[in-house]
Amino acid sequence: MNNKRSIAFTVELLGLFILLVLVITVITQVFVMSRSHSIQARQLTEAVILAESTAEVSSTENDMMQLSEKVADMENVVSMQYVSDGAQTSEGEILAGAVFTPDDKDDCKYIIRIDRKSTPSGEGVYAEDNISIYSAPDAADAEADIADISLTEPVYTLKAGKYFGEDK
Repeated sequence: MNNKRSIAFTVELLGLFILLVLVITVITQVFVMSRSHSIQARQLTEAVILAESTAEVSSTENDMMQLSEKVADMENVVSMQYVSDGAQTSEGEILAGAVFTPDDKDDCKYIIRIDRKSTPSGEGVYAEDNISIYSAPDAADAEADIADISLTEPVYTLKAGKYFGEDK
């Protein structure tokens, strides 16, 4: 009789141990997913703030050369490159390497891409900016040529437009 109780106790103990291992595994997975979602949320928040700051700057200039200088002067930008087709100064593309915190100045954390299309409208020009924020690869640094970095899916995209009247 004691032998049957001993076997039942051992089986019950083994079952509880397996249940404990399963619970620990599930709890660990929950914490790992939580950390992953937290990192994604922080990255999206930083990308939105960078895109909004870039949109504010882009709404001040019609000339892409002057806009590229203003983008280069933005607080978070560590490198900048202006790409133009040469025909118009009101259209083109600006690529900028950016960080979010001053501690990250050595590493390029985000790539800001401003693609501007201009349409004559009345007495002026309507400029439409497509601002995309990309997560830079881990290997990217502030000295790298940002045009050589392959961009995949943007973290955040913002479309902004502004009418620039004719200067008189």
